[in-house]
Amino acid sequence: MASENARLLVSLTLSTVTGEQYVERNKERALALLRVGRIRQAVASMMMDMRKHPDCGVPHAIHTIGISAAAAGDAALARVYIEGFN
Repeated sequence: MASENARLLVSLTLSTVTGEQYVERNKERALALLRVGRIRQAVASMMMDMRKHPDCGVPHAIHTIGISAAAAGDAALARVYIEGFN
C-alpha cells in the first residue's frame, strides 16, 4: 500500500511540473552531488531522473557521455553531460 501511494504521489508530481522545471530541479540535485565529488551518483541521478518524466526522453547515446564520465571519474565531463540538458 505504501509503495502504491508513493507511485501515485510521484505520478501526480510529475504531471504538475513542466519538463523544463523538472530538468532544472534535477540538474541542481546532480550538480550538488558533483560539487561534493560524487561523480557516479551525480550522473546516475541525472540519468534516472530523465527516464521518469514523460516529456524528457533522452537518446541512449547521450547517456553514454555520462557513463563515460562516471567510469573515468571525470568531473568536468560529468558537468558537461548534466548541464547539457535543457
